[in-house]
Amino acid sequence: MSTSWILFWTAVGCGVLFAGCALWAQLRDGTRTRRYRWRDAGLPVAIMAFCTAFGALAFVLDSGNADRTLYEIVTDTTAVEVPFAERHTFTVEHPGARHPILIAVEPAGPAMRDPVRMRIRLAGPDGRTAIDDELVLEAWCAPDCEWDRFSTDVVPAAAGTWDLQITVGTPGVSAIHVWIGDDEKTDGERAPGF
Repeated sequence: MSTSWILFWTAVGCGVLFAGCALWAQLRDGTRTRRYRWRDAGLPVAIMAFCTAFGALAFVLDSGNADRTLYEIVTDTTAVEVPFAERHTFTVEHPGARHPILIAVEPAGPAMRDPVRMRIRLAGPDGRTAIDDELVLEAWCAPDCEWDRFSTDVVPAAAGTWDLQITVGTPGVSAIHVWIGDDEKTDGERAPGF
């Protein structure tokens, strides 16, 4: 099941729960089941309608993000010694379109609070470098820790195979999540679990 459907069914489930609670409260206030009129059900119906509409909106927004996915992968780096480098290749289908790039790292444990040092290099099919950045991703802990994410937009001038290299110099990174979108793509798929 995709994340889009999970969001939709979660909202519908909340609607059923909250509408059921409102209906139960109305019945406990002295309205007998035999005398209960559907016009009295305005609040439970409104709650259910709102939650269903909210779930539908979340579905549309999330599935739109999925459709724009050009490349996505989550790699396990638990047993890798630092420094280490990962190489990802992807094919640009629509040159001239905006391609958002997101790179996120996950800590190996709750005690990991150190900033993560990494280098991101993106090169086009002709070997020319589009991105070459050294980064420090800070940890935000309240109470669980999450690190900053690297995100940027690239507008590739040429179609073909692009090369993304990520070099991590900090121990304690358990996974790296790479997502690359394409604003003109309409049939993308998210990685399993997203």
